Amino acid sequence: MMRFQGFCCAIVLMLISTMAQAEQAGWAIFNKVQHAVKEYNFDTSFVVLKGSQVDTYRWLHGKSEQQEIEHLIPLDTNGVDILRRNELVYYLLSDRPAFVVSGHSIAELPAILFESDTKLKQLYNAVPGSSSVMSGRSAQLLRLTAKQPGRYHYWLWLDDETGFPLRIDTLSEQQAPLERWLVTHMQITPEFPENLQALLVADLPQPAAAEIKSMPNAKQQLTWLPDAYHIITQPASIPQLESNLQSYWLLTDGLHQVSVFVQPSQGLPTQAYRDGATTIFVQSSPVLEVTVIGPVSIDIARQLAAGVK
Repeated sequence: MMRFQGFCCAIVLMLISTMAQAEQAGWAIFNKVQHAVKEYNFDTSFVVLKGSQVDTYRWLHGKSEQQEIEHLIPLDTNGVDILRRNELVYYLLSDRPAFVVSGHSIAELPAILFESDTKLKQLYNAVPGSSSVMSGRSAQLLRLTAKQPGRYHYWLWLDDETGFPLRIDTLSEQQAPLERWLVTHMQITPEFPENLQALLVADLPQPAAAEIKSMPNAKQQLTWLPDAYHIITQPASIPQLESNLQSYWLLTDGLHQVSVFVQPSQGLPTQAYRDGATTIFVQSSPVLEVTVIGPVSIDIARQLAAGVK
């Protein structure tokens, strides 16, 4: 019996060691992906698939010793250009003044590519998968599986040669596909992209020294938060809703953001639906209407709405 127990303990320790090695290998692969999107010069195109909806973009990135610049062009929307130069992101609009925000990445790109692995390791396990051929290139699969229930999973395929992401699938807790990010063209070069040279020195507007406008005091309390989320203490104001907004909270886990609004009832039925990976949940009562919007499961959105007291 003692020998059998010792044998079982050895097997368990071996499995733990193997899992730890696989996890370490998974994060090494993920670091390769992040290095590619932050350090390489590239010109690529990709599509975002949400059910029957398809959005197409061109994405250029350049890195020199002192400057980093990237240009995101929505090909299905006229009059919009998005540019990041170092820590400033510019939304250049043809019919309105430019909108400038601070940020180390463009919000319209997959956030999973830019968040530090220190934060992501708190939320996900990294599991290497098999190799396959994608768009004529050898690709390595990496699964980021959520540690907490109600959180989405991510499957990433990266180019074996460069580490550049070729495809990212967002999956529900039940492994159902919600959204797909797919590269359709990729060109990585040692030279700084010629199309970005002029933008590197272009005269761009500075962020406006806008007066910080605090949200009105909440008339309700939010009594429940999902694991790893906290409330942002000074969220941006929402002028479109200020006239009838009773309470508003903006939550983040460092990677995703979820909004919770409370307004007087408009007589809508309680309902839930998804736009790709984004859940919209509306809980109605005769007096109040609670709306939750963000990349969380419908069950988490329902619990957030129920937590408004």
